[in-house]
Amino acid sequence: MAGFSTSFEAMNMPYRIGFLLGSLTGAGAEKTILTLAKNLSALGHSVDLYLLDTHGDYPQDGGINYIGVSGNKKTAKRQHLRTLTKNAGYDLFVTSRADFYGDISVVNKYCSVHITPTAWLKKHPLKFWKYPLQVRKLKRKFSNKRLIALSKGIKTDLVDHLGCASDNVMIINNPFETDRIRALANEPGAIPDGDYIVYVASMIPRKRHTDLFHAFSQLKNQRVRLVLIGQGHLKHELEELADSLGIQERVDFWGWDINPYRLVKAAKVSVLASEAEGLPRAVVESLLLSTPTVSTDCPSGPAEVMTGKLADYLVPVGDVDALKTSIDRALESYPDIDQDRLSRFDAVNVAKRYETLIPCHN
Repeated sequence: MAGFSTSFEAMNMPYRIGFLLGSLTGAGAEKTILTLAKNLSALGHSVDLYLLDTHGDYPQDGGINYIGVSGNKKTAKRQHLRTLTKNAGYDLFVTSRADFYGDISVVNKYCSVHITPTAWLKKHPLKFWKYPLQVRKLKRKFSNKRLIALSKGIKTDLVDHLGCASDNVMIINNPFETDRIRALANEPGAIPDGDYIVYVASMIPRKRHTDLFHAFSQLKNQRVRLVLIGQGHLKHELEELADSLGIQERVDFWGWDINPYRLVKAAKVSVLASEAEGLPRAVVESLLLSTPTVSTDCPSGPAEVMTGKLADYLVPVGDVDALKTSIDRALESYPDIDQDRLSRFDAVNVAKRYETLIPCHN
């Protein structure tokens, strides 16, 4: 990817801020960090974004200095990262990769946690001994680090289940570029014909597309379509399931779309069927676009976003009947969405919260 360097340009900015990402793939953590980096740069800071893999879906932003971390193996990348960050003069450094936290040669650094850690763990009845081992591994991963939790639920998990010190965990929500999202939603582009339900999610087990397929097959409205925005290794399996349920003609596998907002805005309902999140972008973005939203009450985040009357459209994870019923209700009527209550997610407000992590800023 063009534009990468391993040198630093002297820039007359108030603060020097660094971020580390695995890559620029089209996923939530990557989008969160990119949005933060862009908005902190817009506030006048010098922002460097380190990438362990320079390939990905998202384009580069002109205000950010992209730095590729070299090395064919993890050990080599660790060494290169230590060299690059040593004496670089960062006022703040944030990594989404806890496993590289110790290799960042910066005093004021944080690890951002984008999903409820123990929600990933599976309890196998025949391998019950694995669960405590996995918990201990997570404790080692996050202990003795300063952490940023994207939701209250993530912090609760880190403190109550993994023994992290409460004072070491800051809660700062996901950033959303509200004006940009709404502007992109109004841009011309292809959208499906007729009424449809939209699900923006990678096709991976955690997103539980199968629950949605079963619920969708039982809806009262058998004319509405289901549009899946995303990609993943379960696509073929989901295509077979759609065929077996007799809904293949009503399911659109749309794939990756760099501007899903026009599709979300035009949808009758947006759905999240996930079993675990951090602070789900799809839910917040749907509500920002005033699209009725149905979500599982998974750990964590949806219940912190869908409050008041919207909480009636939260359903238990894996409850296909409840999911079907809530989608049916949302297709017929939905409460007013209070946009003022979503202002805490605005990217500028969130970026200013990150500024408070710099000691000299306070």
